[in-house]
Amino acid sequence: MDAIQQNIGYVFMGLFVAWMLWQRMLAPKLSGVSSISASEYMRLRDQQPTLVDVRTLGEWTSGHAPDALHIPLHEIDARKHEVAGDKPVVVVCASGNRSAVAATTLARAGFKPVYNFSGGMSAWQGSGLPVKAGA
Repeated sequence: MDAIQQNIGYVFMGLFVAWMLWQRMLAPKLSGVSSISASEYMRLRDQQPTLVDVRTLGEWTSGHAPDALHIPLHEIDARKHEVAGDKPVVVVCASGNRSAVAATTLARAGFKPVYNFSGGMSAWQGSGLPVKAGA
């Protein structure tokens, strides 16, 4: 018991890291979510996937994909009915963490296939994909 009390900070840090790994890596894979790169996304475009941007409004207005549907992460469960269920879904955020959570939520709700855009909008812009500023 003394060891736990002396190392409580490390215990919480370990639990936090485990939770982050679960949210980012394990839960999406278990729910059927796949990662997709910019080049893979370009090959998928002929299927007209629904691109869902789960960033905050401030992030969205600073630049987003022109055809993206904006549903902030905290609203994804309540607004999932806005996502087309008859075509692939690609979820994007700033780096890929929040989109992994949102993609898992959509996959568990029955959307198939669901992809998490690897690297988020940073990778999107770095790949030269189009970006639109404003709302």
